[in-house]
Amino acid sequence: MARRILLADEPGPVADAVKRDLTERGCEVDVVAPDAAVELAAAERFDAALVHGTRKSAAVVPGLRAADPLLPVLVLFLDRKQARARAAVAEDADGVLVGPLTASAVGTLCAFAAKLRDSSERVAELEAALAARRVSGGQDLAFLKKLLFVEVRRSRRYGYPLSLALVEVDGWAGIAEKAAPAERTELLADVLRLVAGSVRDIDIAVPLSGERLVVLLPHTRAEGGLRVGRRLCAKIRERGKLTASIGVAAHSGDGTVSFGALVKRAGEALARARDAGGDRAEAADPVKKRDRISMG
Repeated sequence: MARRILLADEPGPVADAVKRDLTERGCEVDVVAPDAAVELAAAERFDAALVHGTRKSAAVVPGLRAADPLLPVLVLFLDRKQARARAAVAEDADGVLVGPLTASAVGTLCAFAAKLRDSSERVAELEAALAARRVSGGQDLAFLKKLLFVEVRRSRRYGYPLSLALVEVDGWAGIAEKAAPAERTELLADVLRLVAGSVRDIDIAVPLSGERLVVLLPHTRAEGGLRVGRRLCAKIRERGKLTASIGVAAHSGDGTVSFGALVKRAGEALARARDAGGDRAEAADPVKKRDRISMG
């Protein structure tokens, strides 16, 4: 099926050339004046939006963002002079292309944006299903674990930050020795419910192994992940009976990352928290630039 592209630009040679080049690449292109582009994006689905960075386009990018949050928005400038003069147009855009514009460059950028849209829609579907399961109280661990790997792959591919918190109940061996199996299960379930209820809807809390839980925090940098870890420690402590040690590892969005590498780094930070007496959150050591290649 042909990719559908929204081009926000006044009719003229630039719009004609971009439409011709994309049409030759199999795309369907709707050329719409900037003041009408937002209304059309709200009413119909497009794989990507191109905005010509002119004076009339100042409000188009944030308008498109509000009309369709999953729509990738790209800004085209004819040359560096126009890019410098109209830089504010591109502040909220997903990508910028500065001329001289070529058919290959515009086509490649649109193809990438269309793939970004497909991936965003898939993750939105998974997140909606996760929210429904939370409302119903269901726990489909296979589904949740699949979502963990999806989010890590998205972070690696599209370069957005994420944090991973590894949560371990303090002194679990002694607790487990004294408690009946059903009581142990209920204690861990209480911790999972408390953790899941204390983070955002887009965050994912899943039992990892034994007394450990993993919490994935998309679009969260290292300092934000550590704040969440400290808040979770306080929540568990306030609930009574149990405390927890938490290790937090983060991916900045640069380089490569894997789920296993994040868990390993978070585990090292968790061990430091536990050795320091527990009931605390510790951050993993920053990843050195030369080490990032080995994390894929």
